[in-house]
Amino acid sequence: MSDEKIIEYSTNLDFNQWLIENYLVEVEEYEFPSSEVLYKMSQEKYAAALARYASEPKVSLSRIEEKFPTPIAYYFYQATNNYQNDHHRLDLLKSCWESIVFFLYGLVLGEALHRKLDLKSLGIKRGKYWSDKLFDKLSIVENILDYTIKSGIHFNCAPIIPLATINLIRKLNQERNGFEHALAKTTAQQKALYNELYPQLEMVLRQLIKLEEVLVFRYHDSETPLLPRCEICSGSSLEGKKKIIILQKENYIAIMDNFNSSSIYAQINGEAFCLGPFIHFVQEPHETNAVLCFYKHDKGGRYHFEVVSKSQDKEFEKKTFDVMEQQLKYLVP
Repeated sequence: MSDEKIIEYSTNLDFNQWLIENYLVEVEEYEFPSSEVLYKMSQEKYAAALARYASEPKVSLSRIEEKFPTPIAYYFYQATNNYQNDHHRLDLLKSCWESIVFFLYGLVLGEALHRKLDLKSLGIKRGKYWSDKLFDKLSIVENILDYTIKSGIHFNCAPIIPLATINLIRKLNQERNGFEHALAKTTAQQKALYNELYPQLEMVLRQLIKLEEVLVFRYHDSETPLLPRCEICSGSSLEGKKKIIILQKENYIAIMDNFNSSSIYAQINGEAFCLGPFIHFVQEPHETNAVLCFYKHDKGGRYHFEVVSKSQDKEFEKKTFDVMEQQLKYLVP
């Protein structure tokens, strides 16, 4: 073997931690990190184990439930583990699929606004950005990703969301009638439809496995600006958890004017940006944690959002999102 490294150890933090948690290396009373041991003993075998980790079905599924943004992780877990009957399972599968579209839309557009991309050059009319059609959302995501790739613009979402995967999601979108008419089907038909659609959804999720690198959070408090304690929205549990995250100084300066508990943020590769107005949250007085919600449509001058885990919409005054709206108006006159 040459002295040249096959793969960088430090670029695979999740895999390294998974090895440490699942494989114990002991010599007498001493313990050693299994990931470091494997890497130093054989980089070829380390690379092979990394490849299996990335492709092994059970490992991938557990990563979706444990590390994906909460809306997707929650509905995926419910559809595969916590359904009441075949119709309910189909309904949860539909919610998981829709949450993928809603989340990708909010994530990509959030970064586009953060980077002040020239969205008008895409030729998309401003009204389309507020469309309630999933097809429109997918088209906008695809156009923004394609624009950044061809223009050589640094865009954190691009490596996470392959353009080819958008086509798979669009194909699943065409199956919507199957979801919508599931209630009229027999139990056997509902089960057959689930067995037909689930592999398509799973394929999409596997191709989006890098979504586990996206940290979704809401500011809670801080003793120092660059180390805020935040409410983390990842994994299938809705119980919520708080932890301190690290903000880079330049990034903090860029978002500091509106960095507060009134908005939802994402962090990719250490760079944070706001997900409003298309991804927001609700928190009832009796609830400890916020629950994410997705923009659905403009109705009677108020924005309606679909609340994750609840069969209900939530209304918000438009002025709630004045800052984000002004950004969008500036970039898409």
